[in-house]
Amino acid sequence: MSTVHTSRIVVGIDGSTSSLAALRWALRRAAAENAAVDIVHCWKPQTLSDAFLSSAHELHRASMCMVQNEIAAAVAELGVTPEVHPVSERGNPTQVLLERAAGASCLVLGAHEQFRLKSVVFGQVVRSCLRNAMCPVVVIDRTGAVVETGAAVGAPE
Repeated sequence: MSTVHTSRIVVGIDGSTSSLAALRWALRRAAAENAAVDIVHCWKPQTLSDAFLSSAHELHRASMCMVQNEIAAAVAELGVTPEVHPVSERGNPTQVLLERAAGASCLVLGAHEQFRLKSVVFGQVVRSCLRNAMCPVVVIDRTGAVVETGAAVGAPE
């Protein structure tokens, strides 16, 4: 008998401490809400050696390996096992995450923090998702704390 999930959470990871904290936060929330989790890693060649010496297949496999390893570590640490869907997709992270989050109950991202005068400055992907997502966005810092939330675009205030 399969479990029917009433909602879906999308979390973007890139291997940073804050994105892995966001993964753990999303898994805990999914377990509490009986939701499924799409765990998304966006990739594209980052260096000249990536572009000229690695195939798209190799980069995709490396990405999936990272995603699956981080899922296994988080599930083992937390002891929760919601339904997860690992995703490795080539492309612009903002575009991929916004498309994947369409229809989701929320999009969870890690804050790439730079502290200036005690304020948090988010990376470009987080800022773009906060401005353009069609679902609520939750931003998590490296400690697992929620540091920002954004309502869905067009949602009543």
